[in-house]
Amino acid sequence: MIYQTREQKHKMKLIMKQQLRIRLKIAIALTLILIFVFNATACSGIKQYLWPEPTTAEPAAPTADITIIPGWSITQIAEELEKKNVCPAESFLNACKVVPPDNEALVEGLNSASGYIFAAEGFILPETYNLYQNKDGEYALRTFLKYSRTTLSSIEEDGMTAYARAEQLNMSMYEVFTLASIIQYEANLGSTDKDLETMKMVSSVFHNRLTNSASFPYIGSDATRKYIEVKMKDYLTSIGATEGTAQYKKYFEGYCTNDAYDLKTKGLPVGPVGCPSVSAIKAALWPETSGNYYFFTDADNNFHFYTNLNDFQTEWNTKYKH
Repeated sequence: MIYQTREQKHKMKLIMKQQLRIRLKIAIALTLILIFVFNATACSGIKQYLWPEPTTAEPAAPTADITIIPGWSITQIAEELEKKNVCPAESFLNACKVVPPDNEALVEGLNSASGYIFAAEGFILPETYNLYQNKDGEYALRTFLKYSRTTLSSIEEDGMTAYARAEQLNMSMYEVFTLASIIQYEANLGSTDKDLETMKMVSSVFHNRLTNSASFPYIGSDATRKYIEVKMKDYLTSIGATEGTAQYKKYFEGYCTNDAYDLKTKGLPVGPVGCPSVSAIKAALWPETSGNYYFFTDADNNFHFYTNLNDFQTEWNTKYKH
């Protein structure tokens, strides 16, 4: 058995107290380190939640969906833009009087045209667009025309682009869109293969008349007259171009010609009478081959085509045209 003296026991107690103090200091140091780490990580999230750091990022700008219907005019599009708070209607109408640069290929032939109401009429393709709100008319027009340029560049048939086909037909792109807008009015169909086939038949009638203008000086569509007398009526009134004024007569004669049968355009009008669909553009560029010079639709929206006036008039008298 080992015996410790009183002095040895006292020394042992002092050593144990020293070790205890060292351990306590280590424990306190570790606790402080853990608190620091907690403050730097977990507590920072609480801090950011309660007192978020200031930011300079702007909130996302509001947008609106604008759906353009085939056959719509510039004035109808302007009303929709104002309704959806994209831009004031007047701002868009003013922007459409001149087509902005970088659209020369799209509106090729526009510079040689005259007497139109809006330079951009007919070149805005039907589609649903997502546009920023609280902008101006030029922003909306540029967005529309960018889509039109892209879409027109993608149109191709029989290995030929739309631009090459227009050149082959000896037509400017302005004339193509003008004819397409009339086809759209006369054959307001969808985008199925059958719809396109019918539109191409309608197109063949107009192409036949345009290439045989000596016998058929008029294209035979009232779309041009209705463009002036119906679609543009409110706008022309708003600018003082009421019926009987020189300004109204200028626009009227650009789109309509008076003959013994009815008010119809002699050849193509000075510009499009609404926005054509892609199907109408394809039909204008690639018409069906036919010998037809007449057509009408009956009450059930069936199309009837004729090569001569006698057959056309006989059928016209037995079927109701809606």
